Amino acid sequence: MRVMLVDDERPCLDELEYLLAQHGDITITGTYTNPLEALEAVKHSASDTAFLDISMPYMSGTELAEALLKITPGMHIVFVTAYSKLLAGAKGMPSNGSILKPVSGQIVDEVLKRLRSGNS
Repeated sequence: MRVMLVDDERPCLDELEYLLAQHGDITITGTYTNPLEALEAVKHSASDTAFLDISMPYMSGTELAEALLKITPGMHIVFVTAYSKLLAGAKGMPSNGSILKPVSGQIVDEVLKRLRSGNS
């Protein structure tokens, strides 16, 4: 699985990257604190999955998800947020899961299991 990570908070991004790196079948294609940079980078990467913070400056995670899916239809989207109420705003968005911060290894493992099995 080729994964891009987007979160405007570097410590959260680093923790998610660390947890995903524990899985041998995961390749991190890029980590971004700026969603606009991630949007540009996806044009040149072969990412098939994106973990996106919902609340970010310049562009929300849901807006970024819409843009990513236009470029890479079928990309798996996993929303990450510290605010469960923001997940309600993501309803109707094609999503393959969500993670509430603080991110835990157990939750990451569960989301990856669903992604691998195709049961989103």
